[in-house]
Amino acid sequence: MTGLPFRKLYIDTRFKTTDSISNSDFKYQLRVPASMPANTTFCIDEINIPYSWNTIEAGVNDKLYVSWQLAPFPLTYTLITLPSKRYDGTDLAAKIQTQLNATSGFTAWTVSYDYTVNTIRFSANLSVFKLWTDDDLATTTFFTGLNNANPQSLNEILQIAGKTTGYINSDATPFTTGFLNLLNYQDIYLTSGNLGSFDSQGARGESSVIRKICVNAAWGFSIIEKISSDDDQLSCSKLALSTLDFQLRDIRGRIVNLHGGHISFTVRFMAH
Repeated sequence: MTGLPFRKLYIDTRFKTTDSISNSDFKYQLRVPASMPANTTFCIDEINIPYSWNTIEAGVNDKLYVSWQLAPFPLTYTLITLPSKRYDGTDLAAKIQTQLNATSGFTAWTVSYDYTVNTIRFSANLSVFKLWTDDDLATTTFFTGLNNANPQSLNEILQIAGKTTGYINSDATPFTTGFLNLLNYQDIYLTSGNLGSFDSQGARGESSVIRKICVNAAWGFSIIEKISSDDDQLSCSKLALSTLDFQLRDIRGRIVNLHGGHISFTVRFMAH
């Protein structure tokens, strides 16, 4: 502990800087700048994060891309956008069905939730239809306004992936999703652009992750984690600390929307 300006730094977003973007993308100003001695390490401890994000978030995963045909008419390419909110399987299926029928202009779609296997079944009184996966969307130009690199689809919620070939689904051959991921995020990641020596590597190859956090609470409750191993230490040797930045991200690097919820955690420093 010799030479450390302090052992613990308590962070709470209620005291973020005024130019912070949000409670999941914020800055924290030290009262007095500090320099860490050589061979100093740190870890993130005593984490408290509200599980306050939605199943469907606007501009993140609120879109479903569908093409369909009622012979002899040509193929139609349909994009629906779901409201941002928390859904259960029944609500999600009902909203998708309402949106698809409203967009197609007639009652063709039946979308139902099977709670026994936690899947959603799509059938339609049409010649053919297709739900487009992210791999499908990566190169297509059929959907107006589509960002191929970031389709903002709800495919990870529906657990449909890969590349679909052909238009095989119809009323006679319905489509069933994978096991629904209504959590939205199973893990979230605390990152920083100036705390640490970038000696970690995230799933996408990023070096700014300072703590992986398991979503171990139900919606509306707090995710609470404490250090369970000294292996969680990262280097901050000879680092000058003044204004620190922190972000709470999902596995794809997107900022997690906490809808105003505050987070807190402790940065523990150790001299070696």
